[in-house]
Amino acid sequence: MRILTCLLVLSVAVSGRWISAAEKGEAESSLQSTTSPRITHLPPVTAVNRRGSETELPIIPPLLAHTPTLISPLPPQAAIRERLPTKYPDTGYPDTGLPPRQLTPDRPAADDTAVAVIPDWQEPEALLEGLRELSGNGATGHWARQTDRTVRRLGPAVSRGSEEVMAIVRELDELAQQVHPLAKTVKDHQLARKLVRAGHALARRLDIWRHLVVLDASTPSIAARPSADQRRLALTLADIDSATANSPYGEAWRKYLLVDALREWSARRDTARQEHRLPRDLALRALRRLTETQTNASQRQFLSSEPVTALRAELQRWTVEPVEPGGLLAHLERYEQTRLQSDAKRLAADRLGLELAADDTRRRLAEHIDARYRNANLRIAVTEQLVNRLVPQRDPEYAEVRDTVQGVPVRGNSVTLSKVSMQLVPDQYHVRMALQVAGEVSSRTASTSGPATFFNNGWVEYLARKPLQVDLNGVHLSPTEVDVLSNTRLRDVRTKLDAIPLIGLFAQDVARRQHGQRRAAADREVKQKVATRVRQSVDSEAESRLGNVSEQLKQRVLVPVRALDLEPTVVRAQTTPQRFILRLRLAGKDQLASHTPRPQAPGDSLASFQAHESAMNNALGRLALNGKTFTLPELTRHVADRLNTNEPWETTPDQEDVAITFAKEDAIGVRCADGCVILRLSIARLRKASRTWKDFQVRATYRPRVEGLTAELSRDGVISLSGRRLNLGSQIALRGVFARILAKQRSLPIVPEKLAGDERLADLGVTQLRIEDGWIALALGPRREALASRPVRLRK
Repeated sequence: MRILTCLLVLSVAVSGRWISAAEKGEAESSLQSTTSPRITHLPPVTAVNRRGSETELPIIPPLLAHTPTLISPLPPQAAIRERLPTKYPDTGYPDTGLPPRQLTPDRPAADDTAVAVIPDWQEPEALLEGLRELSGNGATGHWARQTDRTVRRLGPAVSRGSEEVMAIVRELDELAQQVHPLAKTVKDHQLARKLVRAGHALARRLDIWRHLVVLDASTPSIAARPSADQRRLALTLADIDSATANSPYGEAWRKYLLVDALREWSARRDTARQEHRLPRDLALRALRRLTETQTNASQRQFLSSEPVTALRAELQRWTVEPVEPGGLLAHLERYEQTRLQSDAKRLAADRLGLELAADDTRRRLAEHIDARYRNANLRIAVTEQLVNRLVPQRDPEYAEVRDTVQGVPVRGNSVTLSKVSMQLVPDQYHVRMALQVAGEVSSRTASTSGPATFFNNGWVEYLARKPLQVDLNGVHLSPTEVDVLSNTRLRDVRTKLDAIPLIGLFAQDVARRQHGQRRAAADREVKQKVATRVRQSVDSEAESRLGNVSEQLKQRVLVPVRALDLEPTVVRAQTTPQRFILRLRLAGKDQLASHTPRPQAPGDSLASFQAHESAMNNALGRLALNGKTFTLPELTRHVADRLNTNEPWETTPDQEDVAITFAKEDAIGVRCADGCVILRLSIARLRKASRTWKDFQVRATYRPRVEGLTAELSRDGVISLSGRRLNLGSQIALRGVFARILAKQRSLPIVPEKLAGDERLADLGVTQLRIEDGWIALALGPRREALASRPVRLRK
């Protein structure tokens, strides 16, 4: 949960003192030196002692462990826009954050299009169950019953290859398009949400069915192995050799990655013979070392580097199995019912196999599975108003003026008033904003030139603007733009001849005329000095402060997420004059993401955040708990290391004799539905002292609790246990163990404590906290009562 909420903190983490002091041209500025980010090298770390493992992980090669800087210069915005497409394609899908990418164009189906015969068609039981719930209501009953009958007709038609398949598909298309107009007429909000969910469930399946059962006559089957090239594998291994050659730990890494065994096979030239195909068990063994072995944060950083990532992708080409239509449907429907990580991996493997295929038909089907079942599972929206609430301001600054203008020393005093703000820069494809510093400097100065001393009142107004762009590669800065207005009024003139009648007046008159003649040049010099000093100060301040923000982003979010091989991806980013919106996907290639419609935030929200359960399950799946045995102290250290964070819970001496062996599949997972989050643990064996329990599941229910700007999840009710051999005594003993591990008093914060306790947000509150259909939806806005009574719509 901390990783998810860090993304919200990032959007408003304008910490420290942004404002820069800029004085009139006559003022002396004490600017700090520009602070530039450094590319650092990770030091060697202690090797992980893997008891019982085949090989010990090597120490991280320091030359391979460097991380790129997160602050980089941004090219001119106009140059970027020239390379962007004019608009995103209209996918025709409901607005649930679908990827803004061009899918392979579908060819229109002709009347004589070949229809695949799929004898082992899988009925969509989860969809049919949802339709049954709607069929008994007068507002939705007719649509639900008609859809139910039509869906049931499709299976038999496909099983016999009937020509009526096309007509049934078109009829289901029409029924799916009726959902949203019908939902607007339903007065019961709960019923309307169920209708939208059922319509979305139909639409996402229909998208797959259409491309699965309607095949071009030249492609009678989608079952085929993806293309795997022996020479390409050899080149990938050569890249690994090159990357590790200059490191003292290179040999250990090559041994761990099985490079020698893979190279020995790739050296063979007779690829036509089946026995010379890369042994699948060798490729799988190497893949498991890349994805499933227990590693620390530094080692995982190297394993996510470009050469190793390329090797992983190549090995996947050799390990994916042919995709059969019936098997694909079975995996899809099983995942729809269970939402377990094991079932998600099977469907993701099918998608990967289709994606790596040689023909367009299979790759096009993979794209639609990706769009429907690997959608954005995190969405963040933050308004300009909230960002500016959190921008720190500076008090007036009083300074002594010691400068030189037109070669004349200037002395005096000045006061600087300034205001810092963030302005969103509309952009259809990126998160863009600009740091603005508006300042006003008033001064009273004196300057002596020859026999005359001039007393001036000065006024300078400036506006500095620092454009920036934020993405998953960090913060990108554009050059600072500065506008300056200045005005100087001569307050008085004194000369050494003032005591002489008439001559003194004449001397003052001459001095005033000369001052007027030099005024334009002096004003230009003042404006130039102010612009230069403001630009230097803003650049220094921005790079220093944004460097800190970027480093926090890297250490708290990007490093843990990428080390878990979650492949964070920006599905869509957009900036409007009011807010920026960022849709992200946290999912490796072997994982799925969101597939259900998300709740829509209230219109007056200053910030909203939606997280799909797949983001959490994907992270939990990367904890590498399946089939592993830990004592409780070992378990907490293992989880802390995988997440690159502090130990998530404390252990007591009476828990040190507890040893847990997790199930081989789906060891841990969460489910978000019906207003609560359910944590599930699957245990193969648990031993405490002399007692042992086998093959059971633990479920703990967490419900949201909201108070003002604080929102958290707290365990509700008793621990639920299920297993064949759990008698009453066993249940009492096990509940005692897990009640201490999953203690009620240990709540999980949703809104970061730093944000919830900020006095600048005292008038705000949590205006939405919904947990339904796989989503946790949070919104912050003007505080009001009766949070739960506000109706919530689902995105189409």
